[in-house]
Amino acid sequence: MMTTRILIAVMLVLTIIPTSKTFAQDASASQLVKVHLEPIIEIAALESPNVNLGFNSISDYIGGIRSSAQTFSVHSNKDFVVSVRTNSSSFSYSGNAYPAPQMPVSNVLFLEVAENQTGGTIANSFNAYRSLSNTPRDLLLDCKNGGNQTFAVNYKATPGTDFPAGDYTVDVIYTATQP
Repeated sequence: MMTTRILIAVMLVLTIIPTSKTFAQDASASQLVKVHLEPIIEIAALESPNVNLGFNSISDYIGGIRSSAQTFSVHSNKDFVVSVRTNSSSFSYSGNAYPAPQMPVSNVLFLEVAENQTGGTIANSFNAYRSLSNTPRDLLLDCKNGGNQTFAVNYKATPGTDFPAGDYTVDVIYTATQP
């Protein structure tokens, strides 16, 4: 009887031990996740892509016309700079004069930074009206990275009275760069 009891106790212990080992087992796997971020930068005009300056009186021609503020937004994951230039040294002409007049951009079209929310500084004295040209010039320096860094500019045109009536156009190009 005692042998039977010992035999039953041993059988119970042997039955329980493998069962408890089965419940204690686990397995795992791991993966390394790498998030690779490339430098990104984007600049966009928040206003209309076209700025129209209408001259209606002699005082407009001599004193010039100013635009309303034109706002731009920059999204960049690194600090950046903004430069400005025109696509040509002269305006394109559309009108009845022949031959087409050649109005220079320099000393006719001016730009000033009206507002700067980029965390950077205004370059080349663009905090007042400065003449534009087709040579790139720094506009904003040491701008801070961020999702919505904004700045605004005003244009001023002073064509004088030497050019015939018509439409004079030039593209102003803003370039945001991560140095």
